[in-house]
Amino acid sequence: MKNSIRIILASFAFLTSVYSECQAQDLQSAYFIDNYTYSYRLNPAFTTKKSFIGGPISNVNAGTNSNVGLSTFFYPRDGKLATFMHPSVDREEFLGKLHQTNKIGVNLSYNIASVGFWTKIKNRDVFQTFDISLRNNTSQKIPYGLFDFLKGGGEEFVYDLSHVYGYTRTFMEFAGGAAVKFDKLTLGARAKLLWGTNMINMKVDHMIAELDGFSWSVQSFGSITGAGGGIRNKTKKGALGEDYDVLDWDGIKWRPLGFGGVGGAIDLGVKYEINDYINVSASVNDLGFIVWKNKVNAINAGKTYIIQIDDIDSEEGSILDVVNDVIDKFKSVYEFYPEKNNYSTQLLSINANLGAEFKMPFYRKMSVGILATTRNSHVNRYNEVRMSLNAAPLKWLSFSLSSAYTTFGWEVGGMVNVYAKKFSAYLGTDSYYFNMNSQFLPIHEANAHVVFGVNYLLTRNPFKRHRR
Repeated sequence: MKNSIRIILASFAFLTSVYSECQAQDLQSAYFIDNYTYSYRLNPAFTTKKSFIGGPISNVNAGTNSNVGLSTFFYPRDGKLATFMHPSVDREEFLGKLHQTNKIGVNLSYNIASVGFWTKIKNRDVFQTFDISLRNNTSQKIPYGLFDFLKGGGEEFVYDLSHVYGYTRTFMEFAGGAAVKFDKLTLGARAKLLWGTNMINMKVDHMIAELDGFSWSVQSFGSITGAGGGIRNKTKKGALGEDYDVLDWDGIKWRPLGFGGVGGAIDLGVKYEINDYINVSASVNDLGFIVWKNKVNAINAGKTYIIQIDDIDSEEGSILDVVNDVIDKFKSVYEFYPEKNNYSTQLLSINANLGAEFKMPFYRKMSVGILATTRNSHVNRYNEVRMSLNAAPLKWLSFSLSSAYTTFGWEVGGMVNVYAKKFSAYLGTDSYYFNMNSQFLPIHEANAHVVFGVNYLLTRNPFKRHRR
């Protein structure tokens, strides 16, 4: 029965913590790539030679960041992969791979449509861009104590499950930008209209679970906030009294892509050519916010709840039965209620870049770039310093090899960019796994970032000499 309640509490804390945020970004290895179509997303002051049109496969962006590897949670057993909960997985072996704070994040960005073109405004050459994309940001912070509780195996009767944080948000982004050159200086900016769909924010500052016979007492200071267009709900009287209403779980209707809020943001960028061999650049992206509607809260402000576990059959019942029991139990622990203030304002995660590029005097088609990046994801702050070797040996081909030291360890990445007469195509990664087991799972950190796309190219830019 101890395992039953472990499943309940850990499922609640672990599964809800995956609803979180990691800043969706473009490929850092592409920052110094010659004629990378979407370089303006890294820095609005960057441009390309030709105008372009992009469709649904023009920019597909997916990445993960973590200080633990997938092999921490999955183990080969009899030709199959078993989770860390399998009885054959040694408790000490599993816990020995964890940190006091375990960080996991996922970012996704999918381009729906985009266009970039050259025009003249007051006798100045201006590179303008417009795009529509779907973005999801997810991240989590999970303490060692939660996994210790989940794995069990000892004689502990009191567990500290505090400091679990995370959130997720999904939104559409409609953006328009421009880059203008003033001699050696190029300035760029993008304005974004954000169409939010859904958001969940979860925070457990304090949770103590104590076993007493066939019941657990759970005391918690925590909250879960949900908002978005997908929430349609009914209310009922709360369990702690008849003087307030709470959300009727059975009345919730969820539409993943419903209209849930509106917001705005800007990106700012600058590039300065010191001389023919050295240029410096900087950008700040996602300065903005989303105002969400249909806000509901799940809270527990320190009240102690008693959860009976002798009626949960985790050995004979089906997976679905156990999951339903978990949900039923936690309906009594966290109650959702609609606030009088039906709206919630959430800042975006700010991303900042600072770069310098040095062209080789013996071969100007080759350069070395240094890029410092910082992102504040509200849950996990991310920093990296990346050095890259970049080359464009042919008019239609450029590539980059990079290495970075990041918050989650060392990374090695690279990119290949084909810039032909009528199309461009690229494939790149910021992280490559050297340490993998026979099942091709990363042993230490699950850090990966892959971007690929194909675009249709139009005219050349009007600059007389090559500009990026």
